[in-house]
Amino acid sequence: MAWVALIPLLPALAFVVMLPMSRRARNAVRWLPAAATIAALGLSVAAFFAVLAVGGEEPVFRASFTLAELGGAPLAVGLRLDAVSAIMLLVVTIVAACVQIYSLDYMRSEDRRGWYFAVLSLFTAAMLLLVLAGDFLLLYMSWEVMGLCSYLLIGFWHEQDAPRSASIKAFLTTRVGDVGFAIGLAAMWASAKSFDFAVVLHGFEWTVPAATVVALGLLFGAMGKSAQVPLHVWLPDAMAGPTPASALIHAATMVAAGVYLVARALPIFHEAAPWVLQLVMAIGVTTALLGALLAVVQHDIKKVLAYSTISQLGYMFIALGAGSEIAALFHLTTHAFFKSLLFLGAGAIIHATHTQDMREMGGLRRSMPWTTTVFVAGALALSGVFPFSGFWSKDDILMVLYTGGHWYALVAALAVAGLTAFYMTRVCVRVFGGSEKAHAHEAHPAMLVPMALLAAITVVVGFTSPAFAGFLGEAKGWPDLGMAAVGTLAALAGIGAGVWVFGLGKVDTAVLKRRLPRVYAAFVNKFYFDTVYGIVFVGAYAHLSGWLARFDVSLIDGAVNGIASAWSKVSSVAWSADVRLIDGAVNGLAGAVTRAGGRMRTLQAGAVQGYQRLAYGALLVLLGASLLVPFVGTTVALAGGAVALLLMGVLVVRGA
Repeated sequence: MAWVALIPLLPALAFVVMLPMSRRARNAVRWLPAAATIAALGLSVAAFFAVLAVGGEEPVFRASFTLAELGGAPLAVGLRLDAVSAIMLLVVTIVAACVQIYSLDYMRSEDRRGWYFAVLSLFTAAMLLLVLAGDFLLLYMSWEVMGLCSYLLIGFWHEQDAPRSASIKAFLTTRVGDVGFAIGLAAMWASAKSFDFAVVLHGFEWTVPAATVVALGLLFGAMGKSAQVPLHVWLPDAMAGPTPASALIHAATMVAAGVYLVARALPIFHEAAPWVLQLVMAIGVTTALLGALLAVVQHDIKKVLAYSTISQLGYMFIALGAGSEIAALFHLTTHAFFKSLLFLGAGAIIHATHTQDMREMGGLRRSMPWTTTVFVAGALALSGVFPFSGFWSKDDILMVLYTGGHWYALVAALAVAGLTAFYMTRVCVRVFGGSEKAHAHEAHPAMLVPMALLAAITVVVGFTSPAFAGFLGEAKGWPDLGMAAVGTLAALAGIGAGVWVFGLGKVDTAVLKRRLPRVYAAFVNKFYFDTVYGIVFVGAYAHLSGWLARFDVSLIDGAVNGIASAWSKVSSVAWSADVRLIDGAVNGLAGAVTRAGGRMRTLQAGAVQGYQRLAYGALLVLLGASLLVPFVGTTVALAGGAVALLLMGVLVVRGA
């Protein structure tokens, strides 16, 4: 089954092929990533049936490669195909293929559309490799590639301030979580000397302290990618990117990666201290409530869906905190389909109306009937209305909370279900109800077909709930009627309240805003998370940077410049001494030698009489010196003779 490696490899190759191309060539072959993703979808279907044929929880395919040895233990990465990865492969490739096809028309007028498709393909490949990873090291590598791709996709329109700032914010915020992930991996290696799932999840006996450190590190990483409070602030701003990319990032890939990570590592969480799972649940409850509350007051249709995504990811963390991997993964699966449908529907609406503000929309049911139908189907699924998929996965989570006795989480989950139905009713009324405020047209068939496919999946996939659990190795029946009724009542209550407030206009929201200004201000300012982060982190960082800059200029630069000035002065003195003393002595001696040479040169005048006088004089001087040696000594005699010769030479020169 080596062909399993082709599933992430095909989209990655599409990116590699397009990367060195010119912009024009890249735009011309933008169909290549779509073809690669569709091929990966075909292989994912084959992988799913291969797992289905074998059954059981053991992987049907494994392959590994040793990178190095650390402390005598092999550091290896590898692939693993089992039931969980088979389901995730299907989810990712179906949504990615729909997004690729949808984007062919949606992005047709963009100059850099080829680059968009190339990065989208790499992003898909990274997520596929992540779900096929057989160890936490390869999972982490894929995780980081996804972070890079999300940065590039969110900042696709980098000429504009909002996308550029949003991409940086997303990259830095998720990087905070990734630090925790890296610490968790370091603790994992220190304890188990392995990253392999088979070892760390099933073959190693964890101590409570070690498992707690690892679980907390992995949880922190998951909180960043899956936008859990307090690391949720990047996701709403990420709506500045292209809408189809938002559908992929916020439905089936990046935000789902954190849930997938915790679901995979859940055996370690069970070995950790009991409060770690309780922390997971508390984070999920907080995130689900906060996301639902903030979605109620948004006017940007994409930001409503963004906060809804945060809320639903919190729902999944609630299930993980209750210890149910299957309930969390089933909600991840259904959410991927109906949320990608909603994002693509929102993209069609924005494409047709040229606005994201719901206050500028209205009456689109007349001009966009097909888009209205599929969008409402996604809204009903998100609201948890029978028979749409969200009803089944939401019911699974509620049942897990009920049977586990997690009462506060159960109440919070029901409240979130009601709020979800409420704000989605608000969206549908504002966008499709009332009179038409802007001229619009139905989406292109290339955009409608992917939405129709996702809508069909959204309608039927919920009925696979027992089979889904059975595929993952857990016997499960149909939903309990009592809990299903309670969940349905919560959804219907939310829909009814939405119709009452927004459809019938029985409540004047403007009056509420005036009566509760502080509450409304808290909602508008997103509960001040960004404000606090701006003061505590951004402001403090700017203040510290300013102080360090002043310290550098006044002290460090002052000391360096002072030393340089002193050295310059010392160098100037040394230069003067060198010029006047050393160079003066050398040049003076050279001048004296030059002058002496000039004088001595006149001895060679060519007068024979002068040469004779010198020769006779020298002979006489030498004779006189030899006669004086007995009386005055050799040294004095020779010195006197030399002086006599010199004087005689001068006389001869002058005579000449």
